[in-house]
Amino acid sequence: MKQRGEITVFLSLCLLSVAALLCVMAESARTAGSRYYFQTAVNGALDNLYSRYHWKLWQKYRILGLPFKSEEEMTQCLTAVARNYLEAENWYPMELQSLDVSDCVRLTDRGGDYLTQEVLDYMTYGVWDSLEILPENGEQFLKDVREAAGAGTMTDVYDGQEKEVRKLEQAVERIVECVRKQEECAAEIADELGRDNPSGFRRSAGEFRREESRMDSLIQTYERQAEKLRKKLSDSRETLDEVTPDFQENREQLFEEQMNPYDSYISQDGERRQEILAQQQSGQKNRELLAEVEDMVDRLEEEYENSRDDEDSDGESLSLSPAASMWSGFVHCSWSLTEGKGDKEKQGFLDQARQLIQGRLLELVMPEGTEVSAGTLPVSSLPSHRVGGNSSQNPNPLERVLVHEYCGNFFLSAISEEKRPVQYEMEYLLKGGKSDRKNLEETAAQLLLIRQGLNLIHILSDSEKREEAKTLAVTIAGATGIAPIVEITACFIMGVWAAAEAVADLRELLAGGKVPLWKSSGDWQLSLENLLNIGASGTFPERKGEQKGLGYDSYLKLLLFLTGTTDLQMRMLDLMEMNIQREEAGFMIDDCAYSVDICGKACGKHVFFELPIVENVMGQAEGYPLEAPACRTY
Repeated sequence: MKQRGEITVFLSLCLLSVAALLCVMAESARTAGSRYYFQTAVNGALDNLYSRYHWKLWQKYRILGLPFKSEEEMTQCLTAVARNYLEAENWYPMELQSLDVSDCVRLTDRGGDYLTQEVLDYMTYGVWDSLEILPENGEQFLKDVREAAGAGTMTDVYDGQEKEVRKLEQAVERIVECVRKQEECAAEIADELGRDNPSGFRRSAGEFRREESRMDSLIQTYERQAEKLRKKLSDSRETLDEVTPDFQENREQLFEEQMNPYDSYISQDGERRQEILAQQQSGQKNRELLAEVEDMVDRLEEEYENSRDDEDSDGESLSLSPAASMWSGFVHCSWSLTEGKGDKEKQGFLDQARQLIQGRLLELVMPEGTEVSAGTLPVSSLPSHRVGGNSSQNPNPLERVLVHEYCGNFFLSAISEEKRPVQYEMEYLLKGGKSDRKNLEETAAQLLLIRQGLNLIHILSDSEKREEAKTLAVTIAGATGIAPIVEITACFIMGVWAAAEAVADLRELLAGGKVPLWKSSGDWQLSLENLLNIGASGTFPERKGEQKGLGYDSYLKLLLFLTGTTDLQMRMLDLMEMNIQREEAGFMIDDCAYSVDICGKACGKHVFFELPIVENVMGQAEGYPLEAPACRTY
């Protein structure tokens, strides 16, 4: 019987096809797994790299940063770890082609924005109960600090205006004195002419000319000073307009009222100026008159001498009555020569108090026996100068409170017990100077401005203190030619009072005490009598040892609201780098990564496609490409 093999062949072919299909399906599943495995290898390499964060940076500042020298070094580390995955014996054979860093974000990029992000992440788990400035009050504190800065600026503006007014009044006093002496000389001339005394007349005429010759120069000085005052007031108006948006509760009206006396002064001085110019014209007429009188006296003397030589002369004496009659046409001053008859001693005490406050501030406010740190910072080599870039963030007040609180927890200040070569770190965050002394001086000056503004707002809002200032102003100004002088003097007194109280506040803060942000009458330290005593003695009274309100560090955190975001972030990085370099020479914080993006490429090898049963059906199979991106951020 002849045998047939159709069924066998058919079943063999079917089995071959089914086997090939199963292998293809298995290879497809394995290929998908290989992609996942390669992604795991790339992620593992990056995770391994990120576990190498800088330990001291974390230990000191709770900031995570990946130290690296170059992207090539980073690539080598990543590749070494990834190869351990790819060289393992498993179902996913593949060959690594490349593992490159596609993007690396450093802690110093974008002006230090990534540092702030880490700070906020850390502060999310901070101890909120210990905060003196609660985050939810951040917006109100920001408004308070801006208002205080604006008020402090206006205090300096008023002080500058008062100085210009005083210079103008001094110019007027010199004119008044000159006119008075001219009047006295004119009276002496009349007396000498009445006594028919030509030599006495000439002596008095010479004195009159000397005084009158000064008049043009004195008036020119007065006019220049008057224009300076007008320019100063115009600038002051612009400054007031600039800071007005920062004032709360319509307090701009208080500062507007302080400008009114100056406006009135300028108005009345305009009238006085016309009178002074009229006096200048009268002086010209008096000069011409004196010249005519001198000519007449010379002629009368000559006639008298001729008459004495005449034999028919009856021996009559010299008579200057015609000259005296002519001199009676002298034009006297037509405006009041009123001068202030106030208390010059108290004025002097106030001036001395102002000079003391505007002098060497640290000597006034630092506790006795405290030495100012002599630390210096290598500013030019720090990240803020070495690395460019500006912040693109605009943190809200809540976030800023948290960042400022972080600064207070990790950086030293002038009252910190811990000592470092560079001690005033918070002050550096504020000012960025090259030395501790410079940073402390500028911080103290800014804090004085803030406290001065807050104190002035208190005085202007307290009717009793305003009345005290006005009463003293009346005593100091006395009877003056222009009424607004009293109000201007009162404004000056309130400004010096606010500044002196601010110095007392700084003394309290730097000694470890506290000062309320907004004071009540019971919190006030200096009376006007104390203020005059300060001017007389050159010393401030003993501090009160107050423990209510905000401490020095809290005030510094408030001042940080006035520091630009980029400046603050980069200066924080400066201090971190500088302090770590003392233990780890060569450390640079711009060599610390915050975020890294990588991309791995590999060639996967087929397993089931290489079987002859599949190869006969599918043909020769080449490797397939694999690509796996990965990103990590601290």
